[in-house]
Amino acid sequence: MFTQARKRGRPAKNKTIQPVVTFDASSVKLFRGTDLKFNDALFQPLKTKREIDYVLSTEGGLMPGTNMVLVGGPGSGKSTLALDWLSDYTKRGYKCLFVSGEMDEIAHYKYCKRLPKFGCVETLFLKNYAENVMETLEFIFNKGYDVIAIDSIAEVIEMVKDNCRMTEGAAESWFLGLQDRMKKGANDKGYYTTFINIQQVTKQGEFAGSNRLKHMTDAMAHIERSKDGTQRSIYFSKNRDCDKDDKMYFVITNDIIHYSYGSVE
Repeated sequence: MFTQARKRGRPAKNKTIQPVVTFDASSVKLFRGTDLKFNDALFQPLKTKREIDYVLSTEGGLMPGTNMVLVGGPGSGKSTLALDWLSDYTKRGYKCLFVSGEMDEIAHYKYCKRLPKFGCVETLFLKNYAENVMETLEFIFNKGYDVIAIDSIAEVIEMVKDNCRMTEGAAESWFLGLQDRMKKGANDKGYYTTFINIQQVTKQGEFAGSNRLKHMTDAMAHIERSKDGTQRSIYFSKNRDCDKDDKMYFVITNDIIHYSYGSVE
């Protein structure tokens, strides 16, 4: 838990508040695997009933309580792929949320006009709540969701940092901590929420996030697009829910994403 350091007198303008971590020794607990108790719902995969299920987990589908990062360059299809999954899950009765930190209502409306199947996905336009971004996210996430996609995690962390006068590290710690609580079922409905965190790559094609973000995730999926733009693919460099090492190719059309299956060379 973070507490803010306070000083007497008038606070300086635009001064970043540095969080002070208080240590409570009584909160430290050790566990054996036999001590841990979770609902069997953790082992029931969310299925789209399409080819993509086979690379998401060994069980064939997206596993509950998973923190995934979806990495790719601009225009590679990250948002489109995440919304494609969410729309399939929504139509199959799962509770899903798309958090847009980049698009507003008009941009999203145009997006759904091009790809109508995305219109069923519940969406939060976070820019509308920039002054209360932390409270908004905590309130919405606490309602309980099967899957939440964040577009993008860097944009959300930046909003928290700027509007809550935090360092980038503190903002990232808060947001990852919130996701960790939700994936463990600490929400009003007890959902083991799976998060799909969309993240850009650098010009050199390297992961642009922090090492902490990279190591705290359960799965890291990479989207690649050919230079001529005609071929896209997705593969996992890390996936604790899957023992396969396969690449899935996909093509974006106006009605659906078409997948084809192949092995990583």
